[in-house]
Amino acid sequence: MKKIAKLLVILLICIASVDLLWFFFPDYISRKYAIVLTIPAITICYFLYVEVKNIMYLLALTAFMVADYYFFIEKNLGIGIISSGVALSIYGVLVLKQSHYISTRKLLISTVPFLTLYMLPFVFFVDRIKDEIFGEVIFYTFAIAYFAFMSTMAFISKRTKVTKTLLLAGLSTAFMGVLFGAFLFVERKPMYSMFANLLFVYSHYKMWQYIIIKDASETVEEV
Repeated sequence: MKKIAKLLVILLICIASVDLLWFFFPDYISRKYAIVLTIPAITICYFLYVEVKNIMYLLALTAFMVADYYFFIEKNLGIGIISSGVALSIYGVLVLKQSHYISTRKLLISTVPFLTLYMLPFVFFVDRIKDEIFGEVIFYTFAIAYFAFMSTMAFISKRTKVTKTLLLAGLSTAFMGVLFGAFLFVERKPMYSMFANLLFVYSHYKMWQYIIIKDASETVEEV
């Protein structure tokens, strides 16, 4: 099993390297195909790694692949954003479903401050979002915030190796969302796009680790 995890790390490093090379040599390197390989690589290694599959996790990965299809093949930004939002919402539900130890009181107390803090960067480019995709962007933004919030609350409620892995997945997704928004609606700096994609790769790898470790520990407890 460790060989599969190492294989995934190597694949993701190769994918991320293409993005780095594109940043320095944009006239010679095409990053389009490298970007869409992240989720398929994670999906394949997930199938190879586990016998009992987490259906909700697979639905989230499927939604991400649908998003990539609409982003890069159909060039439909609106549907791509919705698909990504659906996938991230499933991530958030997964965390909620698997984290029974999260205090309801802490959730209620922390929700408003966390969302306010996360939404601050969004305020700076809200006027630049086209009306045609405004609703989709709002949904996507709240989906990211929900996943990042649940990940943070899981770590605060129970500090373990598993929740630390989840926290890294949630926070890297949040920063990715901010950079992605800055690239789309503030200024199309290649640096924003590059770092957003590197965080995309990293966040999905940490979520893959979380699902693997969490599901394995729950299987042991049931036995």
